[in-house]
Amino acid sequence: MDESKKLNVIAITDFTDFGDAAVRYGSVVAAIFNASLTIVGNYVPHKKLINHKKRTPETLSPHFRRSLENLSDHSIETILLSDPYTASELYQYADETNTVMFVIAVSSQKNRTTFNRKKAFSFINPSRHPVLVVGNQMPGTDIFKQVLLPIDIYLNSKEKAMWAGYFHRYYQAPVHIVYSLFKDEFLLQKVKDNLAFVEKLYQNLNINYTLHPITPSVDNIDYHSMKIAPQFQATLTVIMMTRYRSLTDLLIGVKEKKMIGNPIGFPVLCLNERDDLYVLCT
Repeated sequence: MDESKKLNVIAITDFTDFGDAAVRYGSVVAAIFNASLTIVGNYVPHKKLINHKKRTPETLSPHFRRSLENLSDHSIETILLSDPYTASELYQYADETNTVMFVIAVSSQKNRTTFNRKKAFSFINPSRHPVLVVGNQMPGTDIFKQVLLPIDIYLNSKEKAMWAGYFHRYYQAPVHIVYSLFKDEFLLQKVKDNLAFVEKLYQNLNINYTLHPITPSVDNIDYHSMKIAPQFQATLTVIMMTRYRSLTDLLIGVKEKKMIGNPIGFPVLCLNERDDLYVLCT
């Protein structure tokens, strides 16, 4: 990965209030990472839907055009793709354009926007790039100034820690590490091992962080991090998607189900556990 090449962010919009929020969040991320912003205005899940009507700047709403003007005022290079793009084509486009992350807006209800939970999972799970999931609320002035990093018993803390740390590296955002204090010694030791790794990593990279033990312990620390975010004025949590699904996951849903399209639109940065996950140079 060549960081000498300008970074990019891809925001997908359907020109609803959800799509507008995705674009606005995408512009914030682009500003933080000194990246360009690619706005995809004609996402199609399948090739059979490829005959969607193109949108041109002349047909866009006044609100959306003002958003484009605002991006220009802040010197964010903006590319508007009006041709139809499938998910696989966007993954390839992301690889070719040094894309930092995708930004999508998700509703828990059907037919409100392009991405309901099912469609969001279908888009997120194959992606080697992080996917920032938001709702239909516009970002506030405090967005991404405090970041949450939930640590659990699984051996995938490095990826989460790296991405949470990028918000400190590029934006000086402190990272709040939350973890459960299990009574079970075996589980507690797994958490401690992961914490030791993250602390060593952050000390080497000079990342500003604080530790927040949670007691009594909780089963889903990712979801709990979102619930306690107001305690730290945090506006983002970083999670790993479930790679191998158990029978329980198939019956009641994976642990991140309640976070994708959550009712308050709390931003969640979703990472997949894979060897070729996109990362920035440190």
